[in-house]
Amino acid sequence: MDAKTLETAILALAGDAELLARFRGDPSGVAPEVGLDTQWAAVIAGGDRDRLRSAGLGDGITILVSRWFADDLGDSASTGRFHVEQGGALPDPDMPAEVVFAGGCSHVPDLLARPEIDPADAVARLNTGYERLARDIAAANPDIMIVTADCHFQSFSTGAFVVGTGETHTGSMAFFKRPDLDLTLQGDPSYAHAIVDAVRAEGLEVEESTRIDLDHGLIVPMRLLLPRPDIPVIPIITQPARGFSPFGARAFGEVLRTVVESAGRRVAMLATGGLSHWLDPGKFGHVDEEFDSYVLEMLRAGKGVELGNLEPYALLDHGQYEFLNWLIMLGLIGGGVRGEVYAYEPMKASGGGWTVVNMLLPERQPAGV
Repeated sequence: MDAKTLETAILALAGDAELLARFRGDPSGVAPEVGLDTQWAAVIAGGDRDRLRSAGLGDGITILVSRWFADDLGDSASTGRFHVEQGGALPDPDMPAEVVFAGGCSHVPDLLARPEIDPADAVARLNTGYERLARDIAAANPDIMIVTADCHFQSFSTGAFVVGTGETHTGSMAFFKRPDLDLTLQGDPSYAHAIVDAVRAEGLEVEESTRIDLDHGLIVPMRLLLPRPDIPVIPIITQPARGFSPFGARAFGEVLRTVVESAGRRVAMLATGGLSHWLDPGKFGHVDEEFDSYVLEMLRAGKGVELGNLEPYALLDHGQYEFLNWLIMLGLIGGGVRGEVYAYEPMKASGGGWTVVNMLLPERQPAGV
């Protein structure tokens, strides 16, 4: 059951004392009156705030259920854990036929700069995942790649997402003492400007920049995955230090659909970053394996796009500040697309839960191909 239906039902119950009293006495009997099924009526009647948060309801709503519906004044039954709802039909995938690949991977600099700091067997498994993903991208034969990463060392004028509109994009790994890994990517100003125009037409914020100084966020995945050196790459840079909106990232991805559909070119969409990852003093090296598993299970279940319903601190509290990059990709492909996890490794030395995921797109070709 979708979050909007649940929220509407809860607010209807909260606004009618007589209806709420009947619901508390007979949840399944009253459920049809407010658009609920028996299962979710029991969740609400029991004050199961964890299940409601997992379904994407904001905490302002879920605390109402816990404190007012279930009389749990101390919210004692809630643990803060997230659950993947099993069962139920997924929506049929509805995505641009021009998207021939979608996936995500971490962009940990140590994987290339100094892999020896992490366990060799874990590094090998992660590299195997990248190799599989590289074969997927090459087999998809894209005309252009759109790649999301977050801002590490660049300085932009606003706090908005940034679209690279330059002819080329160049950067260095000298910060990590590996200038031999420096990289130049081909851009596509026309395609990039079309993205900027489409985002602005929807009233969303976006910054365009002819200069994107590549750092490890793009250099690492592109060195591992770029199918050929001449393929144009459109970088989209998020700035979680200046603004963090899961909903906004997903909405940005949804706007990309219009550009992808109208351009008529085969697109590979790659998200980079995370999963759990902290740079905070005293927290670097911590990995939230439980929440990482929740995210990966949501992707496997074809429900990754629903992660955009979470309030910002639900992600930030679990070290997921780079997940905005993934939500842009998920917004583009929409719901009902399952992910296959090629690798997941919690690596404390390099500082995060690193993963490689391929989204299992419907087998079809763009019109005219």
